[in-house]
Amino acid sequence: MKKFRVAVIGTGFIGNIHCEQLMRISNVMLAGIADKNPALASEAAARFGAEKIYKNADEVLSDGTIDVIHNCTPNNLHYEINKRALESGKQVFSEKPLALTAKESSELVKLAEKENAVTGINFCYRYYPVVQEAAVRVAGGEIGAVYNIHGNYLQDWLLYPTDYSWRLDPSMAGASNIVGDLGSHWCDLAQFVSGLKIIEVMAELKTILPVRKRPKTKETLTFSNASDIDYEDVKISLDEYGALLLRFDNGACGTFTTSQLAAGRKCNIDLQVYGSKGSVAWNHERSAELWFGHRNEPNRIFFESPNIQSPETRRFARLPSGHPMGYMDAIMNLFNDFYRAIELKRANKTPDFRHPDFKAGHEEMLILEAAIRSRKSGTWAKVDTV
Repeated sequence: MKKFRVAVIGTGFIGNIHCEQLMRISNVMLAGIADKNPALASEAAARFGAEKIYKNADEVLSDGTIDVIHNCTPNNLHYEINKRALESGKQVFSEKPLALTAKESSELVKLAEKENAVTGINFCYRYYPVVQEAAVRVAGGEIGAVYNIHGNYLQDWLLYPTDYSWRLDPSMAGASNIVGDLGSHWCDLAQFVSGLKIIEVMAELKTILPVRKRPKTKETLTFSNASDIDYEDVKISLDEYGALLLRFDNGACGTFTTSQLAAGRKCNIDLQVYGSKGSVAWNHERSAELWFGHRNEPNRIFFESPNIQSPETRRFARLPSGHPMGYMDAIMNLFNDFYRAIELKRANKTPDFRHPDFKAGHEEMLILEAAIRSRKSGTWAKVDTV
C-alpha cells in the first residue's frame, strides 16, 4: 500500500497533536515538518521521526513529493496556505477557522471543487464515539422533532490579566476570539447532532479584560504557563465571552454561552438537544457518556461500546466496553475518515460517509459573521447561505 506523504505546517500546541495522531494512521508517512521557529521544528521532527525539516511553508508548498498538507498555523495564515496548497495539487487538512472572512472561505470551497481536492477541517469533537451515536439516534427519530438546543463551551485559560495569546490579536485571530474559536466547535456539534442548520443569531460578544499584560520578549503558546517574564500593557478588543440566541431551519431555537474566564473549567463542552419524544445530552468532561431524557420513563446513560452502538458508529469506539476513548482518539477518528476519503478518491470511489470538510468550515464562518453583525446592530442577523 502506497502511503500518503504528509507535511505539517506549524508545531505549536495543535501541530504537535496532529503529528502524534498521524503516526497512528496506517496509510500515512510524516514526510516533513515546517515552522518559523527552527528549534520547534527540529524538536518536533526528532520526536515524531519526520523525514525532513522545512524552513517555511513556501518550501513545503513547492515540494512536489508532498501529497497532503496539515495547516496548523495561526488563523491569519490559514487562507493563503490553504489556497496555495490547493493550487499546487495537494489535499489539505486545515485547522479552523478556515479563513479570516466568509469571502475567503467561500473562495477556498470553490477552489477545492475546481481542483477536485479532498479537504478537511478540525471539528474533532463530533468524532467522539457517543457523539456520532447521538447524531444517528436523533436522525432516526428517537427524540422526535427537535424543539430546543442548548449548551456552552467554558474554559479558564484567559482568566488572569497576565494570560495572553495571539488569539487576542485581531491581526492574527480575525474579528473574533472566542466565538470564532470555541463557538465554531460548539455550533458544528449542534448542527451535526441535530441535523439542523443555524439560520439566524442574536449575539452578545464581550471583552471582559480590556487591558492585559503581554510578554515583551517571549512568545507564549496556547495553554502554556508564563512566569518570570517582563510584561507590557496592551489593549484588548476581541471577545473572551459570548452568548448567542439561535434559530434553526426547522423552527427550533436555542442558546449558547462561552467564556474563557470560567475559573475551574478547562474544556467544558455541553450540548443538550430536546425533542418532542425525549432528549439527548453530552458533556466533554464525561465524554464517553450519552444521557437520554424521558418524561414517562427513567432517564438513562449510554456508555460508548463497540458492541452495542449503532452499526454506523461502532467503528469509532475502538476499545473494549468500559475503556473510554479521549480527545486524541477523536482526532484520530477524524483523520482516519479524512484519509479514507482520499484513498477512496484514489480508487475512483465515492465515500459513504461525510467528514467535516471546507464546506463545513465555510458554514461556521457564515455563522460567525452573522454573530458579528448582530453584535454591531444589537438585532437578529440572518446567516448567509453562500
